[in-house]
Amino acid sequence: MINEVFHFLVFPGLISAIIFGLLYEGILRKVTAHMHNRIGPPIWQPFLDFVKLMSKENITTKDSFGMIMTLAPVISFASALTVLMFLPVGGFTFLSFSGDIFIVIYMLIMAGVFFAVGGFATGNPFASVGSIREIIQIFAIEFPFVISMITVGFLMNFNLSPFFAWQFPFALFAFLVSLQGKLSLPPFHIQEAEQEIVAGPLTEYSGPRLAMHELAKGVMVWTMISLGSVLFLGATTILTFAINSLLLLFLVIVLRTIFGRLKINQSLRLFWFVIGPLAVIDLARVLLGLYI
Repeated sequence: MINEVFHFLVFPGLISAIIFGLLYEGILRKVTAHMHNRIGPPIWQPFLDFVKLMSKENITTKDSFGMIMTLAPVISFASALTVLMFLPVGGFTFLSFSGDIFIVIYMLIMAGVFFAVGGFATGNPFASVGSIREIIQIFAIEFPFVISMITVGFLMNFNLSPFFAWQFPFALFAFLVSLQGKLSLPPFHIQEAEQEIVAGPLTEYSGPRLAMHELAKGVMVWTMISLGSVLFLGATTILTFAINSLLLLFLVIVLRTIFGRLKINQSLRLFWFVIGPLAVIDLARVLLGLYI
């Protein structure tokens, strides 16, 4: 019982998700700034931002739905956090059963859907455009992402277990690109294009609501990197989990730094006509038994 509580509340659950999620956000910003030859904010800046936003007022416009604006980031946060309940780290899993990989896929979709729902609830035209782009992004990303997850899942009875996907480079590649898209990082930060639509779905958000959105985003970073570390890079111990997570975080930072933003139609074509078909190749290999 103590192990279950520790796994859910401490590591890799609630407390770790909050701490490392915001810490990863700070590292992303700091390292990216250095790559741009800037000093950048301190890595603890997301913690300061969260505390400051929680102390401010929620502003609700006359065209917005305040209750939905409040619930949407909370549900996004809870959806990303739920994935950690199924994640085996250091040989222990809080929940595990055959087919749990489908629960993980569903929860990750829900996190993105409610990000879009929150934008629609504001009644702001910029937020609505951003939410529409988020929905399109979900349709684009889920094809290669789900195929990559199922490819690995077939070998483990669709149970979320450590696996090193070196035999399936296309599935691994599809996951890594989808990881960047699910985190809304360059070149896939289309729904939050500041030069076009202000802050996209977050345009009307302020105070604790905005703080919860930022927290949900940080937890999503921790969740996706942890998922890749275990499911595709085969982390079975705390040490290998830490090494794999740092490698994935560095890759995310590099991709964020060197790429500009794609258009929404370019993103859709990339995922459906390039990344997706490549992922299908490895899925076909698994179904036909054409692997070592």
